[in-house]
Amino acid sequence: MILRSRAIWAGRGRVIGDAAVRVRGDRITDVGGCRELPPDDGEPVVDIGESIIFPAFVNAHCHLEYSGLAGELSCDGSFADWLGQMVSIKRSLTHDDHEAAWQAGADMLLRTGCGTVVNIESLPGLYERMAPETPLQVCPFTELIGYHPEDVSALVDLAKRELTANAPLALNAGLSAHAPYTVTPEALNVLAMLADEHSLSTTIHLAESDDEWEMFTDGTGSLYETMEALGRLMDDCGMGTPVQHLAKSGGFAKKTLVVHANRLTEADVELLRKADADVVHCPRSCAWFGHGGFDYDRLAKAGLNICLGTDSLASIGGGRNAAALDMFAEMQEFSRRQPSVEYEDILQMATTNGAKAMRLGNEIGQIRDGFKADMAMIPLDGTLSQVPEMILHHRGPVKMLMLAGRRVFSMDDSIVD
Repeated sequence: MILRSRAIWAGRGRVIGDAAVRVRGDRITDVGGCRELPPDDGEPVVDIGESIIFPAFVNAHCHLEYSGLAGELSCDGSFADWLGQMVSIKRSLTHDDHEAAWQAGADMLLRTGCGTVVNIESLPGLYERMAPETPLQVCPFTELIGYHPEDVSALVDLAKRELTANAPLALNAGLSAHAPYTVTPEALNVLAMLADEHSLSTTIHLAESDDEWEMFTDGTGSLYETMEALGRLMDDCGMGTPVQHLAKSGGFAKKTLVVHANRLTEADVELLRKADADVVHCPRSCAWFGHGGFDYDRLAKAGLNICLGTDSLASIGGGRNAAALDMFAEMQEFSRRQPSVEYEDILQMATTNGAKAMRLGNEIGQIRDGFKADMAMIPLDGTLSQVPEMILHHRGPVKMLMLAGRRVFSMDDSIVD
């Protein structure tokens, strides 16, 4: 099948006018101008007219099962207070609540052009149950929390069980040690070694808040007091930054996605560079909590791969009916806070960079020969030179989303599957 449109944004510096893309099976086999791609005998041709085709978004960090918590939490207190609210409200949720929220979140991402997402799976067995219910390409990262010395073996057992169930169903499956304050140094090291042994990616919330910073650098603060009250040994605190703590613990795997990284020293940036870490920024979450400004320029200058994620609806504010998981909204918030960053660089963060972080850089995130046919379409209302800007500033559902060569969402019933 050949799809024709007024424009294709295939990747950075690759805007094609009067464009066409050939799809065979689940793959893209040709991309170019319409005149360069005549149809073969009997090959279907679908002309979607004044539209832009672009790579489906790659969301590098999400908590789908919290999609029912929009507007339910407050960030008026400390970050530790918000964590307490999360713990309390999670106790009231049933399996049905989690499943309904997970499905609702997946639907939100599909409607807004997202094809692949790294999802933090905090409930064992949930991904295995939900994977058949959505065409969204979910990469499940099993969340692991254990802040007592005796928790290490249980975390390893849980990680192995979930990987056995999840890996056959996913493009990529990995491990998510929650954060350095909720996982012991020994467990951080053991989980990183387990990941490397099986060539897995890991992800961790790191250097997210002032509370976390105070806990590790000063051995004080509300998070320090909260974790101490829960029985966590605190003898690893007051000895360096959160990034330094992770490095000292041996918690960096060969492929680690560091989520948030809102507060960093120059030495921290160098440690992230040496670890070849990928950094995932969640702009709306950062803004809602009022965390310090994300230092994009310093991280980019160090050569780090920077991606975008949505985080969860428990951490971006907005009312229950207003908030949605939406990569367009994340790009727009990032652009508002970082106006000097070019539109195409931001689009790269939402597509190619996320694919690279998940070891899928030769599979998804671009419209290129041999890549999976994961593409979204929106109306074109401007010139070719404005295509990146139009994509970034789009609001609402996409016109169509195709994943692995199949239409999975459409606002236009006339477009064939």
